[in-house]
Amino acid sequence: MTKAKTKGVEIRENSLRLTFILDGTPIKRTLMVDGAPMAPTPANIKYAARLADDIRDAIAHDRFSMAEFFPASGAGAAQTTLSTQLKNWLAAQRIATSTHNSYKSAVTFWSNAQPEGAKMPLGERALRSLKTSDLLLALATKRRLSGKTVNNYVSVLREALALAVLDKLLTDNPAENIPRAKWQRPEIDPFTQAEADLIIADMAAHYDAQVVNFTEAKFYMGLRTSEAFGLRWPNVDLRSGYVSIVEGVVQGEEVDRTKTDTARRLHLNSRALAALTRQRAHTSLAGGHVFHDPRYGVRWEGVRPYGRSFWKPTLKRLGIRYREPYNTRHTYATMMLMAGMTPAFCAGQMGHSVEVFLSTYAKWIPGAGDQVEMAKLERTLGAAQAAQAAGADPKIPQEFPRP
Repeated sequence: MTKAKTKGVEIRENSLRLTFILDGTPIKRTLMVDGAPMAPTPANIKYAARLADDIRDAIAHDRFSMAEFFPASGAGAAQTTLSTQLKNWLAAQRIATSTHNSYKSAVTFWSNAQPEGAKMPLGERALRSLKTSDLLLALATKRRLSGKTVNNYVSVLREALALAVLDKLLTDNPAENIPRAKWQRPEIDPFTQAEADLIIADMAAHYDAQVVNFTEAKFYMGLRTSEAFGLRWPNVDLRSGYVSIVEGVVQGEEVDRTKTDTARRLHLNSRALAALTRQRAHTSLAGGHVFHDPRYGVRWEGVRPYGRSFWKPTLKRLGIRYREPYNTRHTYATMMLMAGMTPAFCAGQMGHSVEVFLSTYAKWIPGAGDQVEMAKLERTLGAAQAAQAAGADPKIPQEFPRP
């Protein structure tokens, strides 16, 4: 039974039906959501009215497509909700588990987000009812999200809706013009070489040799955590002093590529070579992963067991300010730069492009005249302190001399 009728929309007892004229023929289509008739809620009625307007506009400008508005498959934008589209997009991605979990967090956010004043979560809305303002309002309800998280969430949404455009479920992408949120990348916080050697020495006094070897290799190879866990003996050539970095372990799952999808050949320095040579006695016969958790005799499953049982207690004993184990990688990068090695070589060893490497570590590149320039200031400071100690007027000028 029809309850009411607005322009182009029949509001029925348990459904909504669109009516329009196409080439002189009356057309009626019931709106569906995931295979069931769309309920005649106030929000859905507004959506249906907008859709009816879109259809009339498309017909008037000779760009109407029945397949676009009402695909024969029944999976069109009028039937597909945002939540369904996001889940379908995620299922189509060929990605590592860690990346999948990150994307899933974004899918959950958009599915459950409910802008202030909205009658239902965005996930229950049909695709064609979404507007850019809806998405911005959803973000505005979560003001504590960091800029980086916002950008990650929007990136997932933008990709999922781009797929809907390609599938002709949408004519345009309402997420396309959402501006990037500003966020400040935290400064890297490396250890000094003296701190690194103190940590290694303290571990040698308290823990199994394999823990020491792993830690020293981390400090003097600059590996990502996933790369250190995934390193295998067939990719280690101690005789030539090189290691091939081609795979990793991410959240306990083995992946056949590096984070940047680019393999690299790492040149071993004497400290790294010594750590790997010592480790050979423990795990090389197994022919698998280089570094094992000595408590269980298997490769490390993740950074948490290492950090909780070995890393954190060591820093606490030494009174060294806590930093995450990942900072061993930053430490090696800064060691190389402070030793005067070229940024291009350093970037290759770390698995970065030169641009990314310089943007991350440029402040550690020593300038040839840094010490000379600082010495000039120190001489001035020293002279002023000496004059003050002698009770003389240091004669500080009242203004800087003009050039």
